[in-house]
Amino acid sequence: MEDVARVMARGLIAIPSELRKKLGLKEGDLVKIQVEGDKLIIRKEARVYDLKGRLATSEGGSVSFAQVLQEELKKKWGRV
Repeated sequence: MEDVARVMARGLIAIPSELRKKLGLKEGDLVKIQVEGDKLIIRKEARVYDLKGRLATSEGGSVSFAQVLQEELKKKWGRV
């Protein structure tokens, strides 16, 4: 899916409603913005409460919330 948006004053960009709906973005949500060459990559940023229900492992076991949080912090910051 692709669309065009205009860069406005102070660098603001309005994400078209169809794209916001597809990503489940709501007012106040955080997005991660990366630059790859001449492209801006915008991804929905997961928040701690978005992890609800994801504590079961694919092997049928489970992990503690602390373990999940620690892994996410390592991914984001490279350390705990």
